[in-house]
Amino acid sequence: MFSAVLVLGTGAALAAAAIPAGPIAPSADPVVGIVRQAEAYAQDDPVAEQGMQESIRLCMARAGFDYTPPRWDLTLDLNEAIGSKRLTVEAAKARGYASSGPRGPHEPAPDSADGRLFADPAFNNALTGPAGTAPMTTVQGKGTSSGGCRGEAMTQIYGSPENYMLATGIAYNSFYPATDSASRDPGLAKADQDWKACMNETPYSSYANTRQATDAGKRAGGQEEIKIAVTDAVCRDKTGFHAALDKVLDKYLTTRMQQLAPEIEKVKEIRRTAAANAAALGATASK
Repeated sequence: MFSAVLVLGTGAALAAAAIPAGPIAPSADPVVGIVRQAEAYAQDDPVAEQGMQESIRLCMARAGFDYTPPRWDLTLDLNEAIGSKRLTVEAAKARGYASSGPRGPHEPAPDSADGRLFADPAFNNALTGPAGTAPMTTVQGKGTSSGGCRGEAMTQIYGSPENYMLATGIAYNSFYPATDSASRDPGLAKADQDWKACMNETPYSSYANTRQATDAGKRAGGQEEIKIAVTDAVCRDKTGFHAALDKVLDKYLTTRMQQLAPEIEKVKEIRRTAAANAAALGATASK
């Protein structure tokens, strides 16, 4: 099930109210492949996000700190959002289920350079504003800290913290109502059944679905993980498992994308402007 936790790029902390999970009706005329369009929309603009990193770096340098925020990976796999992260035979052979782990930067170790920075109140004041009094920006019921260098960068690159939220975390999480509805579609049970029939002909017939196989492989580790993952991936390929999930998702995402059409156009324009601002900042910094 897709998590309702809202995330934002460049390490921005965010507090979120529960994202409404109102039912989304499946479209009677789904757009085939719209799942890919939705995943692309959820992805932030890499040029704009690089500009955010550079803007924060320059601002923190002026405050006396050598710090560049990490680049978060906001790539969305909508198959994963309904329970089964995409897995190819090639990836399974190379890494088992390793690519199914968490993405994005982790908390810095306390004894690391970044860990020592985050333990310094002066650093945090410069990055996000004074503790307890730093400004917060709220969009669609979700809020993020918008003070200090982080807030300055949001305005410099995206025009405002509100624009930044819309173009990153809000966009990334905008398909939760669709995936929540899709997760109860009978087409998913059929995909699991077809995959299970294939797995019954292998040494791993005890797994009822891909989630069980993934969990077992990760627990096993090593070569056994590779064996489970490859067997799993071969059955996904033979039964058209991910194509079946995409077909289910297309029905609900067609409806959701229609609902979001005005917001999508606004976000596209925000991202175009942000990318131009980031490019201008890069050109200025390189002089």
